Amino acid sequence: MNSAIEYRISLKYVKKSTLPVKRTQKLAEFVPVFIAGKNGKEEQIPGKAEARAKVFLPEFLNFAKKVGAIHDEQISLFQMENDRSRKLVLKVSDDYAYLRLMIYGVLMSVLKNPVEWGYLEDLVLSMEPLTLRFWGSKIKYTFWKAKNRRVLNYLARRILEVERLGKVT
Repeated sequence: MNSAIEYRISLKYVKKSTLPVKRTQKLAEFVPVFIAGKNGKEEQIPGKAEARAKVFLPEFLNFAKKVGAIHDEQISLFQMENDRSRKLVLKVSDDYAYLRLMIYGVLMSVLKNPVEWGYLEDLVLSMEPLTLRFWGSKIKYTFWKAKNRRVLNYLARRILEVERLGKVT
């Protein structure tokens, strides 16, 4: 019996928050999918949602390209902006790329200033594996315990304070 794991990030429609800069927003849901194979058949068993965060689409997709989660031919950003109901699913097989995307998405939902997103990108890309695992597990357990994004936003603000990413409100 072979078993593997694949991570899926579902980008769904969400009500937009007001920002000084107009951005396309989606709700990102991070879910592991376990692939079990027996006698040549593959069965995909979705796991429990590990986090949900409101992300800003162009920046999140650019970060996903840098991490290696998507390729240029998979996504048409113009099509995503014009179709509200379209759901996009990113599939990632690398653990660290998935953790980077999850941490970036959760922390991005707290930062409202587009200037700080560049600093956040550098911060997440420079994190070492131990730091990624630590913050990823804190995000997962906090989300599983509270089951809402408000408590996750509180944790994200504390992460930004610890990682010293400027002044956080």
